[in-house]
Amino acid sequence: MFPGIANAAPLRLHGVVLAVTPKTGEAIVRHDAFGSMPAMTMPFRIVPRARAAQLQPGAMIDADVSTKTEPWTLSNVTSTSTQALTTDASPLRRVTRLKLGDAVPNTAFVDQTGKPFHFSQLRGSDVVLAFVYTRCQDAAMCPLISAKFRQLEQQTAKRNLHLVEVTLDPTYDRPPVLARYGKTFGADPKRWSLVVGDAEPTLNFAAQFGITAFPEPTVGIIHAENTVLIDRAGIIRRMIGEASWLPDEVIAAVDEQDGIASNPLARLNLWASSTAVAICGSAVARFSGLADLAVVIAIFGALAYLSYRVARKIFVEDA
Repeated sequence: MFPGIANAAPLRLHGVVLAVTPKTGEAIVRHDAFGSMPAMTMPFRIVPRARAAQLQPGAMIDADVSTKTEPWTLSNVTSTSTQALTTDASPLRRVTRLKLGDAVPNTAFVDQTGKPFHFSQLRGSDVVLAFVYTRCQDAAMCPLISAKFRQLEQQTAKRNLHLVEVTLDPTYDRPPVLARYGKTFGADPKRWSLVVGDAEPTLNFAAQFGITAFPEPTVGIIHAENTVLIDRAGIIRRMIGEASWLPDEVIAAVDEQDGIASNPLARLNLWASSTAVAICGSAVARFSGLADLAVVIAIFGALAYLSYRVARKIFVEDA
C-alpha cells in the first residue's frame, strides 16, 4: 500500500484508534506525522494480538512502528486516554472472508454501460477480478492495475477470459464515470466489465476479499490490493495480494488452472513475487518475481550460513 521507509531509528506513532478487529489484530488509526509519513489514516496490525482486544475506538495511543510487514505493525502500544468519535469512522465490515475454493458471491452490480451484472453470468469463462477507483492518483495502484488489464485484454483476444474491476468508490463511480474511465484504458465492455452496486453491498463484496477501503483526505481512498483468479465454474482459484504481477504471469496461472500447457517461467515468477512479499513485506512489492526470488534465496542463504557458524562454534570450536 505504501513503499517501505527506512528504519534507521525506531519510529514512534501517536494517534487515535478509529476501529479495531480483535480477531485479526487489525486496527484503523488516524495518526500524526511520524518519520517521513504525513498525518493520515491507515490500517495497522497490532502485536501481540491480545493487545488489540484491549483497545476501543477513540483510544489515544502511542506505539512503535515497523514498516517491514503489510499492513505495518504497531508494538509496545500504550494508551492513557480516549476521545469521543463524533461519527462512525469505522471502515471495517463484519463479513466472512473468502478463501481459495469458495464460490465468488453473486452480488448485484451494474456495469459501465448501465446493464445489470452478476458474476453468475460469466460461468463458462475464466475471470480476472481486481478492485480500483477512478479518482486514484497513485500511479503504482489503480492506474497500474488497469494498465495491466489493458495488456491482458490485448493478449487474450482469442481466449475465453473476462476482466472485471469493482470500484471502491461506489458513491462517485457510477456507470457514466466508469465508462469514461474504461474508455481511457480501452476497455471493451464485452470482455472487460467495470462494475458498481449500492454502496453497502459493493464495499461488503470487497471486504470479503480482504479489501478494506476508507477515505483519507490527503491521499484519496486507502486500500489493499487483491487480484483474484476465478475459474469457469465461478470458484476462486488464486488471490494475488500485491500489484507487481505481470500479464504473462496471470495468463500462465489461468492456463494452469484450466489444465492447459503454460509458461513455467511465468508461473515461477508469479510464485516468487508472491512468496517474497509474504516473507519480506511490502518493501519488495515493486520488484519483478525473479528479483524477488533472489531476495528470498539471499535471505535463506544468510540464515543457513548463520546457522552453520553457530553450530560450528558450539560443536567444533568449543570442543
